[in-house]
Amino acid sequence: MRISQRTTIDRPVAQVWPHVIRPESFKRWNTKVGAMDATGEFRPGQPFTTHYQWKGKSLQFVSVATEVEPGRVLELRHTAPVGAGLRRDMEIRERVTLAPRGTRTVVTKVVTLTNHGMPWFWLPLVWFVTRFGARTDPDPLKVLCEGESS
Repeated sequence: MRISQRTTIDRPVAQVWPHVIRPESFKRWNTKVGAMDATGEFRPGQPFTTHYQWKGKSLQFVSVATEVEPGRVLELRHTAPVGAGLRRDMEIRERVTLAPRGTRTVVTKVVTLTNHGMPWFWLPLVWFVTRFGARTDPDPLKVLCEGESS
């Protein structure tokens, strides 16, 4: 299952990237993350633990940055889940891509879930909603970046 979201931020890439690459800031805009034991900047191959809060459940994953292209791409892979109702072979890939558009930045966030255990008959509905449904709340990364002074 793949979920994609795109937003345009009225700030240049240089002002958006620090919020993507630094775990302390990443937690501020990724509202499902409760805690991460990563500090400084995400580094390829460096494992860390991520704690998620999702639908009132506490979930824990072993995470690692699998791709970092400064100012352009961050990809995190989350495996070995711990939590009620999760399959041990479940994997989540979170990819954030930044593309400059003058003084603006187009941010594309893609989350890919494998071995999620969701019944097959729900997948078309999830696909439809994530493809055509409109976001009702403001994008937290956009709010964070645009809330800072230029």
